[in-house]
Amino acid sequence: MKHVFLGSIAVCAALYAEQLADPDQFKPLKSGNPPRLITPDIAQGYHVENQFDRAERDYYSVTDKINSAMSPLKLTSGFYGPNFYDSLTAGFMSDHFYGMVNTNYTKANDYKDGDGNHVDWGYKRWGQSAVLGWKPNAFSEYRLTYLHDEIKDDKQPEYLMDPVSTERHVFKFDARGGEEDLSNTVNFNFTYRKLDRKVNNYQIRDVQNADQMARIKLERNVYDFSLKYDRDFAKSFHNLIGVSYERDEQMGERYKHTAQKDILNAYRFPDVNINRYRIFDTLSYEINEMNKISLGFTYEYNDARMKKANELLDNPQNPQVKFPSAIQLWNYYYGGNYEDNVDTEAFSAELMHEFKPNELQTYKTSVAHVERVGSNFERFNALSGGLVYNTMQRRLVAQNAAMAKQGVIGNPYLANEAHNYFKFEMDARNGSYKGYMNSLLGAGFDFGGTLMYDEVKNLIVFDRARGQSGVAAKDGAIIARNVDAKIALAKLYAKYNFAKNWGTSAKLYATYGRNDTDGRYLYQMRPFEFDLSLDYKDYFSLGSWNAGAAMRAVSSQSKGDFSTETGLGIDREEAAKGFATFDLYAGVEFRNKFGVKFGVNNVFDKTYAEFISADHIEALAPTNVVYAPGRMFWLSFNYAY
Repeated sequence: MKHVFLGSIAVCAALYAEQLADPDQFKPLKSGNPPRLITPDIAQGYHVENQFDRAERDYYSVTDKINSAMSPLKLTSGFYGPNFYDSLTAGFMSDHFYGMVNTNYTKANDYKDGDGNHVDWGYKRWGQSAVLGWKPNAFSEYRLTYLHDEIKDDKQPEYLMDPVSTERHVFKFDARGGEEDLSNTVNFNFTYRKLDRKVNNYQIRDVQNADQMARIKLERNVYDFSLKYDRDFAKSFHNLIGVSYERDEQMGERYKHTAQKDILNAYRFPDVNINRYRIFDTLSYEINEMNKISLGFTYEYNDARMKKANELLDNPQNPQVKFPSAIQLWNYYYGGNYEDNVDTEAFSAELMHEFKPNELQTYKTSVAHVERVGSNFERFNALSGGLVYNTMQRRLVAQNAAMAKQGVIGNPYLANEAHNYFKFEMDARNGSYKGYMNSLLGAGFDFGGTLMYDEVKNLIVFDRARGQSGVAAKDGAIIARNVDAKIALAKLYAKYNFAKNWGTSAKLYATYGRNDTDGRYLYQMRPFEFDLSLDYKDYFSLGSWNAGAAMRAVSSQSKGDFSTETGLGIDREEAAKGFATFDLYAGVEFRNKFGVKFGVNNVFDKTYAEFISADHIEALAPTNVVYAPGRMFWLSFNYAY
């Protein structure tokens, strides 16, 4: 039996043709999701994630070949300033079976920023994953995947609440029947995702006022089924047709924490149950060897039911005052007659032209209309701030004006977010380029990127209740509404290998977003950023080594949403200042078996904060700015058996 390490699920996954008009390509402007899962393809090269430092430190290292080499056992261990990360992976492959298992552990600790100020941040994280595949013949393949992720004591110094426990389970089954080249192929997928989360403001921080102690309990179960059929016909045509069904069940409860008994006083999500049905099709026609045109569409029917939307909650401290139901809150803030169910339809279409003058160049031009249905967080939030239901007066009354601004009220009847965009993508390289720091017969280069202009109808944004169009209340609570907007972005890259041992790479990011309805800029638009790295690689009798330097330059951001009086106010002027950081790094590997890499981030101990506010939790109103780590030394070891 031949044993190999399977470095990526993608290696053994069934191939998929490009699906156009996919609504999932667009996400909310701001969300507070847990950090991305540590999947098997990134586990061995993973670094400790810090949401207050968004530098993309995917620097070149000769030790990368250890992570991708064929080996049944791999070990990574390292420290990154005061933080630690360890990962162990084992894998095998035979003629018909393959599999792998991984376990990893992260310990993130508090740090000092560039000014030497202490930042009370950190978390503990455990992850496990397993893949088992069976390929009985060239025409069929079956694969089971399991991922588990658990995060404890996730400190959020920029906000009032901490996700003290986040646990995720992902089960996935993939099956392929037919040709591997997708000329006549059926692909089936089933995925089950389970999230359990506990958030509070007292377990890992000091709360002086016991009346302000609160906790939130979140549970979510998502079941996904999809069936796709790819077929070549009439020589130049290829068609991808598919259907999918998603069942999304989400429950969120907020409690006031007391010494005697916790009191349920709001539903973050009032037992939301969503059935999402989709049918999609992408038809491609090869005009000739250099030109291909594709047309795709997606139709979605979204059926949402909120089982506890009408439930009034008792207040044991005052029986004459109850906590309002979700329906009452939605009616109060948006002035409608909301019900506990909402049905939505969405239609998306995209036309793309692909031009490939040769095997080294690809140019894609797309025009599309893509509709996104609002997320659960945007539509079904029901966290009251200072409102209660007076049973004597039979209406909602405001108890505390300051507390009202802490409310977060979703809008179940938001219109679909409609993106009408033009997109241009390209990648071009010369014949010598075989990868970064890998060229033959002289210098090699690769450059490309994405340019996109988007006219958005009914963009979903969070705002403050000020009696705007479609908003009845004026108490400053966080609400969701639709606006028309313009968004433009550019993501460009260039890589150049020269003088045999040298390479340099550059990335450029630019975004622009404007709320046309209100005549102001959109929030959380990434500032202009330029990243540049310079690398050197050489060989010696036992292996190879590399050294490099990188610079990250971020401009100031004046086009933001800084005021709660005129907008949401999530952007912070203290974090809108420009900055530049400088990193140094090096690595050495011995016979593709053992490697060491080390470096120093933020060499000049620069004090800076990211303009894009931290995630991990839905902090739409961060209480303060948290600065990124100052100078930080790191060292990691890689071993392959």
